[in-house]
Amino acid sequence: MEESLLIDQPAASTTISDEEVQAWASGRRFFVSSLITDMPSERSAVRAAIEGLGAVPVMFEDLGAQDVSAEQAYLSGVRSADVYIGMWGPRYGVRMSNGFSATHAEFLEAERRGLRLCLFVHGEASGDMDGAQHDLIQGARNLYTTGSWHDPADLQTRVRQRIKGLAAEELAPWVRLGRAIFRAREIMHNGRTVEIVSLVRSNAVHAQLVRLRDQHAAGLAFASPSYASTVQVSEVSTRTVSTVAHEERILLTEQGRHASSMRVAMNGISADELARRALADGLFGTATLGDASWGATPINPLAPLRSLALDDVILRPVARLLIEEHLLGNGLASTVDSFALGPDHQGERRLRATWSPPAVYANEQDPAPVSIDGTIRGL
Repeated sequence: MEESLLIDQPAASTTISDEEVQAWASGRRFFVSSLITDMPSERSAVRAAIEGLGAVPVMFEDLGAQDVSAEQAYLSGVRSADVYIGMWGPRYGVRMSNGFSATHAEFLEAERRGLRLCLFVHGEASGDMDGAQHDLIQGARNLYTTGSWHDPADLQTRVRQRIKGLAAEELAPWVRLGRAIFRAREIMHNGRTVEIVSLVRSNAVHAQLVRLRDQHAAGLAFASPSYASTVQVSEVSTRTVSTVAHEERILLTEQGRHASSMRVAMNGISADELARRALADGLFGTATLGDASWGATPINPLAPLRSLALDDVILRPVARLLIEEHLLGNGLASTVDSFALGPDHQGERRLRATWSPPAVYANEQDPAPVSIDGTIRGL
């Protein structure tokens, strides 16, 4: 029986310095979305928060005269950004030619592009919220957590905190080595070896890493946000910095990617579609593979998380890591473009993910992105 995962849960509270936040934010573009006439003070406050961290605010009032429609200009601004900041009040706004208000269309485009999202809602208690705006907010809350604000100064503080949180997530990504899951400060990969620097806060995870070192463990699953492979532990060096913190330097030797059973077409169904159906059926309990896909079976990379009762701040990034491990490690994806796991609603969560399959031949066009969207139970 496969051993249960060991997760460095105390690492969820990892903080980074202001200098590290500034370095991460420098040059990144943050699209600011709201009804412009309703929130001039809030927009100024958010601009100050973004610029104060060295990032670039992308705001419609800065775009200037252009020979394109306002609708095109809005969406072009979203496409140029790295992060979307949405401030939603009681009013939905005027519908454009596509049937959505500008803020709604911007949010949908940010989702499609896989931007990191920062969503804030104000004015719900007034009871005067437009029906379409209420639907937009409730629909977003199926997948994302929203914040609120009291006044522009409070919003500025909350936006700064959210940006710092995004920086901490990306500067200390979660990784997996065998059954141990922990956060990495640095990951260096040269195609033959992987070197990881990590501050491990769980004594159990530290002890597991030491065991792997002493056993010269091989054939271990390794996964990071951008790569997955099978590795052997070559070295683990520890500097103990406190009774509950160990700085680990881990050197791994690559042994190859996992073997994939889903890179062949069957019964007229493409390999990419088979991989999508197998993952969707395993996660959502559906039966889209059917008898036509003989040999393909449902796959649920998140099954090891079912009994762990993890807090959402850990569950979401670890769930994404395990999905990435399945797709990248089996050669089913070249990149995982977006991932969202919604909050728990009576034991159910909405999960949505999009990835780009690898090109089979060097001279072919990039394959179309593949997506799954459904309800997962028991996490």
